[in-house]
Amino acid sequence: MVEASDFKPALTPAVMAEFVGSFLLAFLAGAAAANAADNGLSAAALGVGLAVAMLTYTTVHISGGFLNPALTAGVMIMGGDKDVGIKAGISYMIAQFTGAIIGAILVKSCLPVEALVHPFVTLGSLSDKHGEQVFIFEFLATLVIGLVFMAVRDEKRSQAGNAGPLAIGLAYSIGMFAAGPFTGGSMNPARTLGPALAFGKFDHIGVYLAATFLGGIAAAFLYKLALGDASDEGRVNSDGEEKRKSDVNLAQKFV
Repeated sequence: MVEASDFKPALTPAVMAEFVGSFLLAFLAGAAAANAADNGLSAAALGVGLAVAMLTYTTVHISGGFLNPALTAGVMIMGGDKDVGIKAGISYMIAQFTGAIIGAILVKSCLPVEALVHPFVTLGSLSDKHGEQVFIFEFLATLVIGLVFMAVRDEKRSQAGNAGPLAIGLAYSIGMFAAGPFTGGSMNPARTLGPALAFGKFDHIGVYLAATFLGGIAAAFLYKLALGDASDEGRVNSDGEEKRKSDVNLAQKFV
């Protein structure tokens, strides 16, 4: 039963892990995106993907390594993890947004002026006049990331093992390669809001926030209800034997 206290944020080691991870991700992703102006799309795509993989490895045993409010919202709404209810989910998202905002402001203050000729906000060639296409790109890129995230967390069926965070990072890189030139490659509401506040540029921010949040929620919905996740009551394996499923402890993900 949902209670009023569920909506009161909590400060726990897991919440701090999400804050620190999101702060570092915003800083590193912003720097990588700034480098892309001179060094090409691969600087942003590989930089963001490797940063996500590294920081997921760093935080997964503490908080689950979400680092993205869209993924948090999906798992929270769909009840995909007993440890990420309303209270934890809201606390995670506040930490993720706060960390991303501080990280974006800090990296902006550290970069030389010439590196800020092209602000590292999530805007691309389609952003000004093609909101529908931007929404589709961002929705589908976030959906892919969400599906990979849910899959590597599926303890009973995942084949990723300790490579799970690397798979998540690769999903971000692929999304950046595919959508980056056209949308700026957000795939994360905090990745959009942080630079927007740092530069005071809020163009089309509603499209990005809606697309990424809905993409993350749709991924959790699709994985849980259509593909089936580890919380199912039973599943038939390749030999026709029914498996019993149990709740997975968040601290044991990817172990």
